[in-house]
Amino acid sequence: MMRNSAPVAPLRPSGSAVRQLLVVDDYVPFAEALACRLDIEPGLAASAATSIEQTRSALSEKHIDIVLLDVDLDGIDGIEFANDALSDDPEVRIVVVTAGRDESRVIDAVRIGVSGWVLKNEPIEHLLSVIWGSLRGETWIPPRLLTHVLADLKSAQSQRTEHEALLATLSPRERQILSCLAGGMSADAIATQLFLSQNTIRTHIYNMMKKLNVHSALAAVALARRAGLSSPSPARIQLPGRIAGQV
Repeated sequence: MMRNSAPVAPLRPSGSAVRQLLVVDDYVPFAEALACRLDIEPGLAASAATSIEQTRSALSEKHIDIVLLDVDLDGIDGIEFANDALSDDPEVRIVVVTAGRDESRVIDAVRIGVSGWVLKNEPIEHLLSVIWGSLRGETWIPPRLLTHVLADLKSAQSQRTEHEALLATLSPRERQILSCLAGGMSADAIATQLFLSQNTIRTHIYNMMKKLNVHSALAAVALARRAGLSSPSPARIQLPGRIAGQV
């Protein structure tokens, strides 16, 4: 349970709007107690949800500025839920409030855009500071975990740079076909969409795989996604060249 310590004045964003908080934890006493404690803070209005179903209903029924989320929710992966919630509403802020200290889960949380990771035994003043900081666009990671997060981000950036360099070796047509594959299209569907023969598409895929140094189209797609290659819908595919059947 969050404990009190010497008062710390959190830096609140300017403006008089009351910020809506949702405490999500399947341990009902904790969720309700924390929501009640936060609800008395000036500028905050807090409520509690004790299941994913209640959380989804709350997010759909009213505007929530920040979700305080436990990542272990009665068999549900809280980080996966956070990813879905952020995809649905990129403006919402999510701060993990948990007893978990697993470095890999913190890294996953940072990757999807979680704004903070706070342990349940931290003082309430610390949580308030993280809440107001997240509303200012800040991110809080416990210092002892920050090294792991930064090392992972550095490794991911290095890997992305290498993959981008490989993608740069592809011809425009190969890059286009790879983008189609990443969008979920089959080789036959790509052939129909681009007015090319199936053999031509297979040849392009084979050459593309050699350049990327992978052994399957699936591996090529995984590499492309890690490098940030976009996947346009088939209806928006632009044909290179002036002739529809051009290879």
